[in-house]
Amino acid sequence: MSQDYSSRGSVSRIDASISVPVRTFIFSSLLWLLVASVLSLIVALKLQVPSFLGECPWFTYGRIETLQRNAFIYGWASNALFALNLWIMSSLARFELKSSWLPVLGGIVWNLTLTYGLIQVLLGQLNGFALLEMPKEVAPAMVVAFLFAALWPAVAFARRPTGNVFVSQWYIIGATFVFPVITVVAQLMLLWCPTLGVMQALVHSWFYQNLILLWLGGSALSAVYYFVAKESGRTISAYYLATVGFWTLFLFASWTGPATLLGGPIPVWLQSVGVVAALLMLVPTVITAVNIFGTLAPRNGIAQAWNNTTLRFVLVGAISFTLSALLNIVFSTRSLNALVRFTPFGQAQEHLAIYSFVSMVIFGAAYYILPRLTGSFWPSAKLVHLHFWSCAAGSLLFVVAGLTQGWAAHGRTDFAVSALPGLLAASLLLVGHFAFALNALGMLAADKAPSNRRSY
Repeated sequence: MSQDYSSRGSVSRIDASISVPVRTFIFSSLLWLLVASVLSLIVALKLQVPSFLGECPWFTYGRIETLQRNAFIYGWASNALFALNLWIMSSLARFELKSSWLPVLGGIVWNLTLTYGLIQVLLGQLNGFALLEMPKEVAPAMVVAFLFAALWPAVAFARRPTGNVFVSQWYIIGATFVFPVITVVAQLMLLWCPTLGVMQALVHSWFYQNLILLWLGGSALSAVYYFVAKESGRTISAYYLATVGFWTLFLFASWTGPATLLGGPIPVWLQSVGVVAALLMLVPTVITAVNIFGTLAPRNGIAQAWNNTTLRFVLVGAISFTLSALLNIVFSTRSLNALVRFTPFGQAQEHLAIYSFVSMVIFGAAYYILPRLTGSFWPSAKLVHLHFWSCAAGSLLFVVAGLTQGWAAHGRTDFAVSALPGLLAASLLLVGHFAFALNALGMLAADKAPSNRRSY
């Protein structure tokens, strides 16, 4: 796998200005990734052997699964996206951060607040809404921390020296403003001034879809566009459609929530709105596929991408995004949704979107960004290979596990047997994540950048 390390021993002025907050976010994300990986293995073990750690009330399945999901999304993914969005926007906008301590402060508050919230969950103080389980006093602190940690890309965008705007910048700005809005609205309507009846389910589905598709997905798509163009050295195919893809994604994704509630006690017309919005997601999905695969397909581009460390991860992420979106579209129709409703099939779809797409793109971005921040090579090429193949195989197995458990839910397969792929997948991902963390921490420890800085 080839990689450009021409910046070894030196970093640009822009990279130097954002180095401290980006490293802080990356270091925090690595710690949360390892925590989430260990918890994921425990969850898989409890599905296989329900009595595992059964004597301790802290380690019930519900608490551990909640801890794992929150640690992964708010700890690993969000911290990594803080770093990724700041780096990409600063690079595109030629922005030098003058007050680097402010995003660092925001990151510290974010992670301390998240730690407090997860401890409360471990002690049994949790709510019944997915990804809103932490006590309600956690949300105000996290929103404030987010404003300090994650709004700097918007500042960089506002201060860009030229009027040129790239599609990656649009996705970063959109994702950045989505998170505080949906968090504040959902917290007010579900926990602080709770609504009644089915409105709670509607608000929660709206929050959940926006969090996954727009905050996580939008941020990851910005990286896909950036690195495909940067590493391939090609102009994005049918680039004039990219803006249409951005606007349609942010328009239709927000309305897909009711499609996740098909068969529930909500008005049929609202369910139909969700189904139509889910079907219209075909527009941004097709446009993104045309942009990305149309760029890489000609002149043996896919093979060249496969031999590039960053593009290999990003390519897997782009394929996973397309598959996840198509599955969501197909199984949002009433007849097909009825076949997979109340089965782990939805978890397999979610894994494609959150891990196979978002996390794989983050990994690919890290392989590009860290050498430029530290001026160092990756310590071990073998660990890079181990990381990719372990995570790719584990991710595929998790999807298989979701499908087989869905089959078992219909009484076709023994559930204990169907849980085996999930256990193996969690083990493979743990190995891959430890390989990545060891490599990344070794690079940060061997940082050569401060001794030789130049502008280029």
